[in-house]
Parts: sequence; structure tokens; C-alpha cells
Amino acid sequence: MELTTTVNDEPRVVEVDGTEAAVEVVRDRLGLTGTKLVCGSGVCGACTMLVDGEPVLGCLTPATRLRDAGVTTVEGIAHGDDLHPVQRAFAHHDGLQCGYCTPGFVVDAVAFHDRWRVEHGTDEPARETIAAALAGHLCRCGAYEGVFRAVAAACRGEHDDGAGTVERVDAPAKVTGSAVYTTDVSLPGMLHAAFRRSHVAAGIVGPITFPPGVAGVDLLAQEGPGDRRVRWAGQPIAVVAAESPAEARRLARELDVRVTTQPFVVDPAEAVRPGAPLVYGSRADRKAAPSAGEGGSMPVPWDGNRH
Repeated sequence: MELTTTVNDEPRVVEVDGTEAAVEVVRDRLGLTGTKLVCGSGVCGACTMLVDGEPVLGCLTPATRLRDAGVTTVEGIAHGDDLHPVQRAFAHHDGLQCGYCTPGFVVDAVAFHDRWRVEHGTDEPARETIAAALAGHLCRCGAYEGVFRAVAAACRGEHDDGAGTVERVDAPAKVTGSAVYTTDVSLPGMLHAAFRRSHVAAGIVGPITFPPGVAGVDLLAQEGPGDRRVRWAGQPIAVVAAESPAEARRLARELDVRVTTQPFVVDPAEAVRPGAPLVYGSRADRKAAPSAGEGGSMPVPWDGNRH
């Protein structure tokens, strides 16, 4: 279906099939990659955009909600090189580190700042008030103290009319959404991957067969022979590739995955009782099982804290 909307003061017409989230349309159809798709479940806040002036989570908002609406993404906050006071404050007070979550913080902080200034002038909001306004945002780098300082300073009017130095050379790109990350890169002929994850915390996954023409890998088949156990909800069990992120997600979602659930416990007291279900039968099983670690292995076994 055809959808007409206004994005960053520019009329846009896009084709949607009715199943997409707003963040998919903004990123994949309109190329506005400042809005990030991270958790996909409304937890992290990185996909925040303004719809008719109100902050919404792009991953939970149906694309059809954008019909005839006024949408503002992080790319539409500044006016050319003239940054919004909140953007200048984030840059000045180090309210960012890697910058991946920064667009979502900035969009929500701008909405809060603009409402606060209308109602309270240059009074400083309480720390608890700022925390409540940005409660739906996560920063893995831990730049929260800088975020608090930035929002408070912007609300005090300290960054009005271009005031405040911007010393970090990377800050302007990160607060305006123009910084390019790996997930923002799109090359001719590039395929996009999507994982199918376990929906149970413990179970045995049957062999996965991919439909004809679908490029995919059964991740559990790559592990030790016979170990097709999943040990946590969300564990990757297969990956597929397609020409668009939306198509890859669809293919992953529609895979025929058969799981036999197994008992598990989450209470530590229950876990130490005789006969309680084991996550790993032995130390060797644990070592051979799939790992979710994002970093490299330690060169030697850990031998405790010595200093």
C-alpha cells in the first residue's frame, strides 16, 4: 500500500506492506540511518523518533501510524550547522561515548527540553525529573552522568544561541545522526543477515531445513556432534541472508523450527537441590557448548584477583 507522510518537513511517499515497523521504513526505505534498530522490543530507546511532536519507539510503532503524520528523526533536529541546544549540550558535556544510542537520547531529550522550557523557563529540572523523562533509554558505554549534565545545562539555557564549545571532533556527527556505523552501510549486491533465536530457555532443537533458494546456516549443526540443546531464551539457532533486512527477518521468522522443551529452574535455591535440571552436564559440556561472548578468550585461565 502507498503511504504518504512528512519526514523532517519533507513530504515523502513510500510503499509498505502493512507489517513493517516505523523504524524499518525510516531506515531501509528513506535512508535515515540515524534512527537505530537495536533491541527491537521497546527496551533500549535507540529507535526513538517524534510523530506529531511526541516521542515514540520506532520498533514498536507500526509504519501505518506514519500515514499523514509529521515525523522528526534525529537528522531533522538541527538546522544545517545550527545545532539544537540539547545537541550542543550533549557534545559539550560528553553526554555520549560510542554514540550508537545517542540519537535516541537526543530526540527524547529535545522533546523534554522543549516542553520544559515552555512551562518552566530556565529553571533547572531535578535529576529525578530528567531520569524519568529518559527512563526508556540504555547506554552500554555508561555515559549517563554526561547525559544528566547535558540535559540540565540545556534546560538552564546555557546552550541557547549557539553557546558552548564542541571540542570532540566526533560529537557533531553523533548528535545529528550522521555518524555511520557498520549497520548503516549498504553496498550494491550486499546481503543482510537475520538470526532465528530460541523462544525457550531449555530444549532440544531438531534439524533445520531451509526452503529452496534461501541462504542459511543451522548454527547448532556447527557445534559438537549431537549437541542441539538450547540453554537460554534468545540463543541463536540459525541465520539466514537476504537482499533486505526486512526480508531476512521474515525468512528467519518463518523457518520451520521444532523444539522439544526441557525443564529448567531460575531460582538459585531450586538449582542446588539434588536432581535439579542442569544447564551443563559436565565441565567438558560447558566448554563445548556454543558461546555468546562478544570478546576474545583470555590467554590463560583466570586465577583470581591478586591486587
